[in-house]
Amino acid sequence: MSLILAFSFYGIRRAHYELFLVTHIALSIAALWSMYYHVEIFTNGEWNIFIWPCLIIWVFDRMLRGLRILAFDWQFWNTKAVVTYDTASNLVRMDVPVSRNRIAPEPGTYYYIYVLNDPLYVHQNHPFTLAYVTSPRDDEHIPLSPVSSRPLTDRMNSASSSESDALLAPKRAAATGPSMVYLIRPYDGFTSRLKKHCLTRPKTLRVHIEGPYGHSVPLREYSNILFVVGGTGIAVPLSHLAHILSSECTVQTVKIVWAVREHAFLASIMQEFRPLLGDERCTLEVHVTQDVAHKDDILNHPPRGVSILNGRPNVRSSVREAAEDAGQQSLAVVACGPARMADEARRSSVQMLADGYVGIDYFEESFKW
Repeated sequence: MSLILAFSFYGIRRAHYELFLVTHIALSIAALWSMYYHVEIFTNGEWNIFIWPCLIIWVFDRMLRGLRILAFDWQFWNTKAVVTYDTASNLVRMDVPVSRNRIAPEPGTYYYIYVLNDPLYVHQNHPFTLAYVTSPRDDEHIPLSPVSSRPLTDRMNSASSSESDALLAPKRAAATGPSMVYLIRPYDGFTSRLKKHCLTRPKTLRVHIEGPYGHSVPLREYSNILFVVGGTGIAVPLSHLAHILSSECTVQTVKIVWAVREHAFLASIMQEFRPLLGDERCTLEVHVTQDVAHKDDILNHPPRGVSILNGRPNVRSSVREAAEDAGQQSLAVVACGPARMADEARRSSVQMLADGYVGIDYFEESFKW
C-alpha cells in the first residue's frame, strides 16, 4: 500500500504515466492477494467478506466502462478514427464517426480514447475534451445542441495556411456521417505515439471511445460569458459557441481571451471560429505568447471581432472589464488553461464578487489530466 502511494505522486504520474499505470494495477492486485491470504491464514476465512467488496467494485467499474463503449458504438471492434498531423501548428486532429452513438455529445464533456493499433498499449486510455461535431458536409460543423440559424461565411484562403486548412477540414473519405473532432497537442507517451501514426500522412486507426464524462455547464442561462483559455483549452469555447449563440439563446455577449504560442495554431483554429464570428455578440482576443516571427499573411487582417496581440494576457484586467461591462447582469467566467492562468481567473472572479459584482459565477475545465 505504501508503494502504491509513493508511485501516485503527481510528478511521477505526469512524467511517467505508463509506469504509474502498470505499477498501480500490479501493486493493487498484489495488495488484495496478500490481504486475502493474510486473513485466510489467521481467521480461517472469517474476515474474507471484507476483501470481496474491493474486487466486486473493481469488476463493476470495468463492466460500466465496457457498457459505455458499447453505447458509443455497438460495433466496438470497427470504430475507426482519422488522425491528421499539422507540422506548422504541432497539432493532431482526430475525427471519430458518431453515427451509431446512443448518447448525444454535449459541450464541455470529455471522452476516454483507446487506440487498438498498438498491441503493447491497447490497455491504455486517455481523456480528451470534445471540440465540436462535424456534419457530413465538409464546409461546416454542427453545434452540440440546438442548431443555429446563422449562415456560414467564407473561409479564409492563404497559401501559407494551406497545411493548416487541410488539417482542420474533415476528410471526404471519412465524411459519411457526423464526426466528433478532438484537437490534441502531442507531448510524450500516448500523444507522441498518436503523432507518429500520422506524421507523414493522415491515417485511419481503430479506436474505442468511452464516454461521455463530465458535465455540460449551463452557459445559456447567463447574459454574459467570458472564456479565459490557453493552448488546446480553446476546445472548451469551441464546443459551447454554436450552442450558446443559437437563435433560442438569450446570451448578450461572449468574449474569448485565448493565449496561444504559435501563429500557425491560431490560423488552424481560426477556420473553425470564422463561421461563428459572424455573430456580433462574439469577440475573440488572441495573445500570441512566443512566435512573433512567423505570422501568417491572413492574420495581418483578422476578421471582424478578432484582435491579435503579442504577449501574455492580463487575466485580471480581462475579468474586471467583463464584470464592469456586465454590471448587475449575470456573468459566467470559464477558465481552461495552465494552472497559473486558472488561478488568476479564479482570484479575479472572487475579487470582483467582493467588489459588489454579485452576478459572477466561475467555472474551471480540466486542462491537465
